[in-house]
Amino acid sequence: MATALVAVVGAGGFAVVSAPGAASAAPYHESQIPLHIGYTDSADAQVAHEWEGDTNAPLGTWQDGASQLHTSRVYATFDLTGFAARQIIGGKVFIREQSAAECPKRAVEIWRTAAVTQTPTWAGAPAEIEKLDEAGDSTYCPADLAFDVSAAALNDAREDDGRITVELRVSAQHESDLSYGRQLNWYKRLQFSVTYNSLPAVDGDHLYNGGFPCREQAPYPALPAQRATLQAVGNDADGWDSLRLDVGVWPVGDPAARVELSQEHGQSGRIITVQVPDTALVDGTTYAWQARTSDGLDTSAWSRTCYFTVDRTAPPAAQVTSANYPRSNVGPTPVGEPGVFTLSGGGNPDVVGFAYAWESIPVSGCAYGDLGQLVCPDPVTVPGTVQTDVPGGSATLTLSPPRDFLNTLVVRSLDRAGNRSADTRYEIQVPDTDPTVTVVGDQPDWGDEVTVRIAPHAGVAPVTEYEYLLTGGTKQTVPAGPDGSATVTFTADEPTGYQLTARSRSTNGWVSSEASWSLRFNHQPPGVSSTVYPGIGQATGGIGVPGTFVFSRPSNWDEVSEYRYKFTGDSAYQTVAAGPDGTASVTWTPPSRGFKTVSVYAVRPDGKQSYVAKSYSFRVA
Repeated sequence: MATALVAVVGAGGFAVVSAPGAASAAPYHESQIPLHIGYTDSADAQVAHEWEGDTNAPLGTWQDGASQLHTSRVYATFDLTGFAARQIIGGKVFIREQSAAECPKRAVEIWRTAAVTQTPTWAGAPAEIEKLDEAGDSTYCPADLAFDVSAAALNDAREDDGRITVELRVSAQHESDLSYGRQLNWYKRLQFSVTYNSLPAVDGDHLYNGGFPCREQAPYPALPAQRATLQAVGNDADGWDSLRLDVGVWPVGDPAARVELSQEHGQSGRIITVQVPDTALVDGTTYAWQARTSDGLDTSAWSRTCYFTVDRTAPPAAQVTSANYPRSNVGPTPVGEPGVFTLSGGGNPDVVGFAYAWESIPVSGCAYGDLGQLVCPDPVTVPGTVQTDVPGGSATLTLSPPRDFLNTLVVRSLDRAGNRSADTRYEIQVPDTDPTVTVVGDQPDWGDEVTVRIAPHAGVAPVTEYEYLLTGGTKQTVPAGPDGSATVTFTADEPTGYQLTARSRSTNGWVSSEASWSLRFNHQPPGVSSTVYPGIGQATGGIGVPGTFVFSRPSNWDEVSEYRYKFTGDSAYQTVAAGPDGTASVTWTPPSRGFKTVSVYAVRPDGKQSYVAKSYSFRVA
């Protein structure tokens, strides 16, 4: 658990207190481009002036070159429909003064007005709804000014028609006063930024308990207490937010016992896990739970309700009997006949199936899904399990032991939660039924084509096919002929040799124990001799003294077509053809004194090169 927990187990359920959450989300800011922006002029009351190009905008009262007075206001409209699924925290409008009539005097206000679809005229100005903010006298001008736009104003506008229109003006008290007039900078114009937080939500399609999807109707998943793993996906459009998952859990029928657990540091779109302490769960009790997620600023609604039942009691051990396979202390099993085993739950309704295997039962665990969720199989559907005909009833297995002599069938009872009983071990003694594997023809050499015959063991039912595995390959099957045998042919081109394993399958379902056959090679290099340079020892010959080198075939080869050789200093191998007697001769003149080497490969007529090269070393005087 990521949080500090105190658990108290009581007769009716549990109580768990979780530490307060610490999910964190910084507010996000998004700049908005105005749908339209412009200003009005009282002296030109029927004309709307779009604020375009590099012209500064007037604000308040100003005087033109002909000494005529004008009063102007600035209007801008913004689209808020993109914030439909976001919690708006507030906004700011930014402007830059280009100039001011008298620096200390400032009475600039920002109002929300009725939304307009185009820049209005002075005569058609929209109604003012509320003043949002103002900027008063200052010793600094021109200056950058920022105005607050409340979340309430933004939400009202969003719920109205999705647009907000703001008006910049000089206050009514000073609007006609020339000394309060100013020019707004054309480059910055009016900028608007919305502060928001995207609302987190729980994905109702991705709720999981103990590796199983959420169920709202019985029968509910049965979970062992230690696997009360509650998982949900939290979604948040603000991708950098760290999410907290809260889980409310309570015993069905006792909502007052509800507790909440939390897990921090979740990622949007991925599973967040809360583990209910197993000590806080009561055996046989059904629990309900819900999830919600928080990014530290906002919290989602609670999800739909899911249910699970706790089962911490292991079922009783299985009973194993067989009509045709006696236990080993009674006698051997029949030759080539599958065993028929009856597994019984002894009438205990907690037993819904059995796990079985020869010698030991492997652990079958849970996996993880694409979102990180725990995915657990139904305990009686995994390989190596069988379901009872009725709870507490029986199941029948027909099996062939994996090998001859002693084999032990291990069986465990299973309940709905996957709890397993202690082992029941049923030992049998099995006669040998391995097929025989022999080579057809002479013992093959490396590179030869090999045919292997597989024949059934005496006493087994008619064989239909053989399953075999050859070194370097995959398991394959070959049908049996009328006499029950089959052949497998391959080229022995693996220098290290081969192992072939095979087992037979009979008409009565019998699968034999496994036979094994091995093939190994004795790789021989070609021979090399020279009278002038007879090998390592006393230095002979000399610089410029030619020597003849004779190559002969490997001792276990019948024929050779050529040799490939390379002397010290050569960059590549050269080829010389073999004569009728299988030998070849080359002449080589040493360019310098010292130890020298010739490396030689023999090559068969089919192009197969000897696996081992002969390295012949000698000393030049």
